[in-house]
Amino acid sequence: MNIDNNQLRQYIENTADLMEEHGLPRMAGRVIGALMICTPPYLSHDELAEQLQASKGSISMTTQLLTRVGILERISLPGHRKHHYQLRSRLWQDLLSTSSEHIQQHRRLADDGLHLLKDEPAEAKLRLIELQVFSDFILELLPEMADRWERRRPELMEERLAQLA
Repeated sequence: MNIDNNQLRQYIENTADLMEEHGLPRMAGRVIGALMICTPPYLSHDELAEQLQASKGSISMTTQLLTRVGILERISLPGHRKHHYQLRSRLWQDLLSTSSEHIQQHRRLADDGLHLLKDEPAEAKLRLIELQVFSDFILELLPEMADRWERRRPELMEERLAQLA
């Protein structure tokens, strides 16, 4: 496999940019980017530090954060003394569940706001009502999306792998 190092670094930085837009620290995005494209699909602290040209302390704090929030999992490999990290299996499927929890939190926030404004005119409540309605709509769709993904995943993966062959 012959991957251009500049393209590899640019992919990692693009991933960092995107993850930063979603509220993660830049280094977390860089670790995610590196783990998205590495072969085999895991790296040690030392390998991450070397590839990302970062301190071991920074890598340690970042892997702890990403493990705690459920993006990474720490693995042990037979014959290796060091731990390795990989993106957690079922990460993308589980994001739907996490999304559901976040949407429910937003829904409760809207409910609380409407309770505070119970004696106010309807126009004062419109933003909160829209958040309620949007939350209800998304919560209604998420289980169906998760079910459809589970059913379609094997077929979609097979199709995409066939396209790459």
